[in-house]
Amino acid sequence: MIKKAFLLIASLVLAGCASIPTQLDIQSGPDIAPEDQKEFAYYTPSGPSFDATSQEIVSGFLAAGTSPLNDYAVAREFLSDDFAQRWNPENQTLIRAGAPVFRQAGESLVVVELSAGARIDDQGRYEDSVELSTTNLRFRVAMQDGQWRISSAPNLTVVTPPVFSVVFNAFPVYFLDSSMESLVPDLRWFPTKTSTPTRLVNALLAGPSAWLSSGVKSAIPEGTQLTISAVRILNRVAQVDLDADALAAGQQDRRNMLGQLRSTLLQLPGVDDISLSVNGAFQDIAPGGAELTDEMSLSYVLTPTGVEPLTSIGSMPLSGTQAMVANYNPELMAITDNGDRVAFTTAEGVFELTNQSLAVEIIQLSSLIDVIALDYDKSGSLWAFPADASLSVEVYDQTTVVRTLASPFLGVRLAAAIAPEGTRIVQSIQTDDADSFLDVGVVLRDANSIPLSLNEGLRIQPVLGTPIAVSWQEMASIRVLETTASGLTAFSEYSVSGPRTQLPMPPTIGIELHAAASATSSYMLSEVGEVWLFSANSWRRIETGVTSISPLR
Repeated sequence: MIKKAFLLIASLVLAGCASIPTQLDIQSGPDIAPEDQKEFAYYTPSGPSFDATSQEIVSGFLAAGTSPLNDYAVAREFLSDDFAQRWNPENQTLIRAGAPVFRQAGESLVVVELSAGARIDDQGRYEDSVELSTTNLRFRVAMQDGQWRISSAPNLTVVTPPVFSVVFNAFPVYFLDSSMESLVPDLRWFPTKTSTPTRLVNALLAGPSAWLSSGVKSAIPEGTQLTISAVRILNRVAQVDLDADALAAGQQDRRNMLGQLRSTLLQLPGVDDISLSVNGAFQDIAPGGAELTDEMSLSYVLTPTGVEPLTSIGSMPLSGTQAMVANYNPELMAITDNGDRVAFTTAEGVFELTNQSLAVEIIQLSSLIDVIALDYDKSGSLWAFPADASLSVEVYDQTTVVRTLASPFLGVRLAAAIAPEGTRIVQSIQTDDADSFLDVGVVLRDANSIPLSLNEGLRIQPVLGTPIAVSWQEMASIRVLETTASGLTAFSEYSVSGPRTQLPMPPTIGIELHAAASATSSYMLSEVGEVWLFSANSWRRIETGVTSISPLR
């Protein structure tokens, strides 16, 4: 979760610095605040002025709708007594671009025309508009005690992007991968307030977002609801009481159900544990459910002398990799989490080095060439993504069986990366018309985690240029290098269903991007073989003479 302060003007502080050896160069950007150090607070907007006009009442209402404090208490002051009880601000939020236009349409009707760049639905799902859409909002007004009040209005709130960035927070709700062993985040956006635990659980009960639904499951039986429509927090324990439909879950499903609820709710401030009951009866569920996939903690690099840990280049290369470099001229590299398998590409195809019981073997897996990304998933399968987006993606399991997954795209594939849990894949695609987009696709797997197909998923439009390198960051966001029209490399972070954040521009042109050990850090490989670390809002060159980087998988 991202904790954010609700301040009209946010102060910015310098993030802490990760320790990496071999410091060579430092490039700094503007200071930003580490999200986990901000405190959440609300401002209090003004209520209606005496003898305000109908347009002033509508304008004041829209402004007050940016504060959810006490269930939007100030915003409800602009409403008639009857309508104030019925207005539902949580049904939808519009993120507007530009100033709204107010038009009086008769004495009792005010029409507000605005351009919406994105919207949040009642389940917290973020929908970005490729193009701005014009929306007309109609507000009926009536006299109450000699003052104009709104008697009818859309069930929504309207915010600007800066206000959204401090009012709303990103909250993943967690579903299960096909193996029912790992949790997969589905990012939602809610204001942090007393009802947020309830909204998170209701979002979980409602199921995953449409684009993700084909690749994930839920252990919570379909139709299950909260019994009292509220999740209460008592002594830092979230009290979740489900109806009898939850009893349809078997023993292992109950463990997984508890794991989904715990991971979803424990991200909230003030929640240390959950208590699960069904119709008031406490459920004593043993541990052992699905868990979050560990983040990658160590990266290896391909150098002229072999494959070595990035933090100790110059040490003894992994066994067999000296001969691999000398005899095969490798281009891209990937490595498993225990280092016993190293995959690499050459001008002749895809190869794999295995190192077991002191015996080193190199075999050719495929004649696929012009591969732009090579990656192991958490189950140990190797993925090779060809530059031709129309060609099938090749997947090799640990028996070296080749599976081909048809691609739903045409054009050029510029980059690709598999999410840590192995269910989501981000690809950068450039169409024949030179349009570029990011696609967060979904891997369909069988019960044994064997990939069966690759579906098109959530499409994200880049903002600054053509995405040439991508990496997963903290499960629910993607960091991207984009080539701008001027030929420079921009650096951005895109939420998987959410807004974009501009990060300091790298000091040189990058060709690879990977997550580093810290949750906020990244490694970039430049076109001249330099490794740069992004940490504490600064770029630092830490190594040279590198051909490719791979985190442990």
